[in-house]
Amino acid sequence: MTTGSIVLESDEQIDDRTSHAIVAAQLRGEARAKGRDRRSMVRAIAAELQGLGLRPNHPELARRYDVGETKLPTWLRRDGRPGPA
Repeated sequence: MTTGSIVLESDEQIDDRTSHAIVAAQLRGEARAKGRDRRSMVRAIAAELQGLGLRPNHPELARRYDVGETKLPTWLRRDGRPGPA
């Protein structure tokens, strides 16, 4: 489930043509970084979006591509400690 846009412009400012261009940029970035780490994937997509004159939403891209450490809530962890699983 997504909660944010991968560009910093609001939904009202993004028309159908721009929306399609964003998806194409995302696919080009994914293809360029195929087989590389997730941070490289995010950087490649961000570069593609910048090439369209858009401002990439780096935190949202990182969230979607699961770039940071995954931290499970304490109640889900077997050992009860906070932090990465």
